[in-house]
Amino acid sequence: MRTGDVVVGETYIASIPQRLPEELRRPGDTPEQWRANMQLHLVRGRRITVTVTGFGEEPNMVQVSRDVPAGRVALRLTAEQAAALDLAEGQEYKIEGVVRDADGQALTFPGTTAHTIPARWLRPPGEQLELHPDTEHFHRALVCRDADGMTPQEIDRAAKKALEQLQHVRGLALEDPNVDHSVLTAETDHQEWLRIADRVRTAGLAAYDPQADPDAVEHPPLIRFRQT
Repeated sequence: MRTGDVVVGETYIASIPQRLPEELRRPGDTPEQWRANMQLHLVRGRRITVTVTGFGEEPNMVQVSRDVPAGRVALRLTAEQAAALDLAEGQEYKIEGVVRDADGQALTFPGTTAHTIPARWLRPPGEQLELHPDTEHFHRALVCRDADGMTPQEIDRAAKKALEQLQHVRGLALEDPNVDHSVLTAETDHQEWLRIADRVRTAGLAAYDPQADPDAVEHPPLIRFRQT
């Protein structure tokens, strides 16, 4: 997006590139900057939900914040608690560490992280991804290969399993925009299983044969590594 199209306070999807610009790979001058840069490093190649909080000092940069659960906490001791631990008076103390429940599981707490990123990384939250034709071809070919020799009953079970997978990833995508691409591939898988099921029943076949299916997608080619 262009900076002029960005609205402060609105939520967007930020597509983080695999290779960050040099200025965003620096460790930072403060602990807060170091943690923010580390969090950005961890989401390289992903799509994350952010809220725009302002504009950066550099042109075409925006300030954003995002929810990042915190695993470590810091507890500042009162004077009474410090005295109970026989600590020297006249100083402030705090305990840092991980909070665990009765089962020993580490607990996380709500937290936010701030970043300054290029406005061009932002996308409207309602923007729909499109599956590349080559990716669609590949997934349809895999389904055709897997369905080869299956009975109508087996194909129905596979279609039901594909629907369950689609519903699962759709649920994940509600919280993680990075799963959007998996939703598209799961939809392709499910639709291809339904197409094959209809083909088998319409033709009255006892088993599916991709060689006899004019709409079947050719099996994906073998991957060959270039010899050096």
